Amino acid sequence: MPKKFSGIGKRVPKLDTPELATGKAKFGTDVVLPGMLQAKIIRSPHPHAIIKKIDTAKAEDLDGVEGIITYKDVPKVLFNPSAWYPDFLEPKDKYVLNKTVRYVGEPVAAVAAVDEDTAEEALELIKAEYEVLPAVFDPEESMKPEAPKIHDLEHNIAAHVTNSWGDLDKGFKAADFIFEDRYTTTRQAHCSMEPHSCAAFYENGKITVFTVSQAIFKIRRALSEIFSVPTNRIRMINSKIGGGFGAKDQIILEPICIALAMKTGKPTKITLTRSEVFYGSTTRHPCIIYLKTGVKNDGTLTSRQVKMIVCAGGYASHGPLVSGAGAAREVGLYKCSNFSYESYCVYTNTPEGGAFRGFGNPQQSFAVESQLDTIAEKLDIDPIEIRLKNGIRLGELDRGVGLRLLSCGLQDCIKKSSERIGWKSKTKYCGSKNVKKVGLGIACEKLNSGAAQILDEFSSAVVKINEDGTINLLTGAVDIGQGILTTLAQVVAEELGISVNDVRVAQLDTDTAPSDRGAYGSGSMYISGEAVRLAAEGARKKLLNIAAKALDVKAKDLEINNGEVRVKRKPNIVRQMKEIVPEEQIISAATYKATKSPPSFGAHCVEVEVDTETGQVKILRAVCAHDVGRAINPTIVEGQIEGAAVQGMGYALTEDLAIDSGGRTLNANFTDYKIFRAKDTPNIESLIVEAIGPTDAYGAKGVGESPHIPPAPAIANAIYNALGVRIKDLPLTSEKISRALKKI
Repeated sequence: MPKKFSGIGKRVPKLDTPELATGKAKFGTDVVLPGMLQAKIIRSPHPHAIIKKIDTAKAEDLDGVEGIITYKDVPKVLFNPSAWYPDFLEPKDKYVLNKTVRYVGEPVAAVAAVDEDTAEEALELIKAEYEVLPAVFDPEESMKPEAPKIHDLEHNIAAHVTNSWGDLDKGFKAADFIFEDRYTTTRQAHCSMEPHSCAAFYENGKITVFTVSQAIFKIRRALSEIFSVPTNRIRMINSKIGGGFGAKDQIILEPICIALAMKTGKPTKITLTRSEVFYGSTTRHPCIIYLKTGVKNDGTLTSRQVKMIVCAGGYASHGPLVSGAGAAREVGLYKCSNFSYESYCVYTNTPEGGAFRGFGNPQQSFAVESQLDTIAEKLDIDPIEIRLKNGIRLGELDRGVGLRLLSCGLQDCIKKSSERIGWKSKTKYCGSKNVKKVGLGIACEKLNSGAAQILDEFSSAVVKINEDGTINLLTGAVDIGQGILTTLAQVVAEELGISVNDVRVAQLDTDTAPSDRGAYGSGSMYISGEAVRLAAEGARKKLLNIAAKALDVKAKDLEINNGEVRVKRKPNIVRQMKEIVPEEQIISAATYKATKSPPSFGAHCVEVEVDTETGQVKILRAVCAHDVGRAINPTIVEGQIEGAAVQGMGYALTEDLAIDSGGRTLNANFTDYKIFRAKDTPNIESLIVEAIGPTDAYGAKGVGESPHIPPAPAIANAIYNALGVRIKDLPLTSEKISRALKKI
């Protein structure tokens, strides 16, 4: 690992800024193919029903309708939309279209027509008859023996995950105090600005798909199984992606689009309406968390028992992995000798839960961090001190993944964020007699870089040095707005001693790009970045070997700076890269498989103002300190911290995709579903902590998801600090706060 860097750590502007700023970027909704049909989906009006009959005759006779598919017209191959491989805790429980529908809004049939208006008109002509079945919407009710069976599984449990160590009973007996609490979290929508869109055509036995996916290679593998087509005859082409946050990390439209293209013989495109995105894609899993913690008088944790119930919705999708993530990630943040984790992923007749930024950790962290403040108050210990006392440290065993920490900036994050917000001078507020009261709160987080402990995590890359000394990087890594392609270009530039402006990152597809894991799990920089670094390192070695022959020196005596190859001790002997390359084509490929997932850490301190008459909460300040390992591009890191923090604030205070007693989504629009806007956003200060260990990718760690985890508990703790009322149910709405105030 170099001690000094020429490009790493620099604030390089994102490479795609010009095309984004000028509107020239082409997104999924911009895809237009010759003779392309437009498709629309008819959806179930019932939360649980069997389709007894579906009549498409009148719709088929409508001028301009080219094809209609129902459950009768799709492959009878069960799959899981999350598309993980190898299958890990993921039951395959879904067909492209199902005869039994399990939530309001589930696709029942799809129409391809010459235009959208014709497709919409055709939907009204399709008549379906249903046998309505009993439905259940609450996951705890769904686990009862008398509950309606949603899938052929006992107690509607899609997965049951456990993890434990030590002696739980012994730990509770050794405790001076035992705390038991129940917390619930909300159904959050991703709210990417770009809706889901997909276009496909089928020609000469080959499937071509234009999509907006965070993991095109993973999705291709699943489509290969569904349609019984070899992967080399499926081409996935990614357009520019207008946000993902996990929403585009699974199968949504691709199989329906392909099935229509196969039936019509023409290119077919589906773009969801904004309402359909809310109820017809995926959401964050609502969770119920039971937390029991034993603690000594001095604040030492002796025993902790966690029971988490994850509401999967009608299909399992990522639910089992979300259940398992809590067993491996958040549990390692605070040291506890005796621990038990049990999680149930439960089917309900509600829209599907899927991958979402933080992947189960925001839910669990809300419970853990809220209760930790409750413990601190009971023991008369400062919330900062109890976190410093129990927080995991460098060299200690992270029991969640079974490895010792090679880097850890948790303590620094806690100290720096609390000092910057002025914690010592502002710790007790709830005694104020003002109508508007101010409070401070803190919460911490730990999130691994990727998931190498439970999944096969690998990436490949190709670096080509052109005859004029410029570079092409070929990668399958996916940029969903997080800037990964820019940081990968910085890696290549660093290894080859050139300007980042001389690196072109090719926007490729599954036919031409080397395979990549995809953009999920905060592992892109750590895993894809290391693959790129290895490929660039290989190219540099080849270049220096060629130069050594030309200059009649040993390769070890050469260096590259600013696109020039020099003899180290004779700087006057120099050759331009473009003078060397024409002698031999230089191409270097590399594959990196991760064996570790170094965790990043963070601590957020927030200051809130609460109106005791209305219950309204205003966030005044947020200081977000994050240990990201080496910050490859500080500007991009800060952007990730601030964007995730704002999304976490919405999760804390306003966001709740509401489902009525009949399973219908009530607020599937941006008018009634309230996300944080610019006017709601407080001053956010990002503090980068670089705790760098002997790991790959220059010691970089993930940052995309972790800043989403602390806001909700930090805000809950700040509200308690201001008012003396504890809200254990997200979101922390003004109504809940007002009711709590009336009780006291």
